[in-house]
Amino acid sequence: MAELLPLFPLTTVLFPEMLLPLHIFEPRYRLLVRRCMDDDRPFGVVLIRSGQEVGATAEPHAIGTEAKIMAFSPLSDGRSYIVVRGIRRYALEQAIPDTEPYLVGRVRYLDEPEGAGALERAALAVEAYGQYLVAVMAVTDDARGDRAIVDELATVSPHEASYRIAASLAVDATERQRLLESPSDAARLEAEKNLLERETTLLRDLLVRLRAHGEGRVTLN
Repeated sequence: MAELLPLFPLTTVLFPEMLLPLHIFEPRYRLLVRRCMDDDRPFGVVLIRSGQEVGATAEPHAIGTEAKIMAFSPLSDGRSYIVVRGIRRYALEQAIPDTEPYLVGRVRYLDEPEGAGALERAALAVEAYGQYLVAVMAVTDDARGDRAIVDELATVSPHEASYRIAASLAVDATERQRLLESPSDAARLEAEKNLLERETTLLRDLLVRLRAHGEGRVTLN
């Protein structure tokens, strides 16, 4: 059954179980946040398909994530900072732009099927993620290269691994949206493995170029 959900179109993707900090400054979103806090209700985060975050109502993608406010820090001028946590995915069946100052959507919440071969695909995706982190560390000295992250991912469910990897990938918002829209954990993990292998190859190529100019930091294994 479809339900009404206030929507916050953004230029980023929120995944279930992940955290997202937001700066609330537009009057319409101040109202949205105040109402959600007063009624202890969630709102929907959704990637903008066309338009801007600020100003006229943007056109959203068809699938987003329900968000619950976890922390609220008000400022003296009426602005605030909040942290939200992704709860569950929804499909936007109808956008309703005129009932409130902000966009409202008629949404249907989506199931989270594991899909065939999810455990095997999770193992392959986690292995590819480990190689990706090594490459990131080699090029940037980024702390995401910590092996403990990979070891922990190997112990969680395919469902949790799929969203944690998706949230950490440094790819553009359109590719993150495709991961959010994946029909199952197994399909998401397969897509992530392919993305990770692509990004690792690009980082290794970058490291070769850096080393050719005397700027390389470490050797990739």
